[in-house]
Amino acid sequence: MAKVEAPACPVCGQRGVPILYGLPTRVAREAAAAGKVRLFGCVVPREPDQWTCRQAHTWQADDDEVLIAVLDAALKRSER
Repeated sequence: MAKVEAPACPVCGQRGVPILYGLPTRVAREAAAAGKVRLFGCVVPREPDQWTCRQAHTWQADDDEVLIAVLDAALKRSER
């Protein structure tokens, strides 16, 4: 499978980073420390955003498959 790139922020154009909600695992904390994901806590809004950028803009995913592929790569999950 070809490498999937995260979408660009619709506001500033920077590359997006997936947002993770919930109690993070060790792997998720390590990915967050490396800047591969952002941890947004345990309270999930009704319509949660799935992406953020370095400027803290947030937005919803246009393509769930891209989101899943980027999360899988960030969390080092094996291919399904």
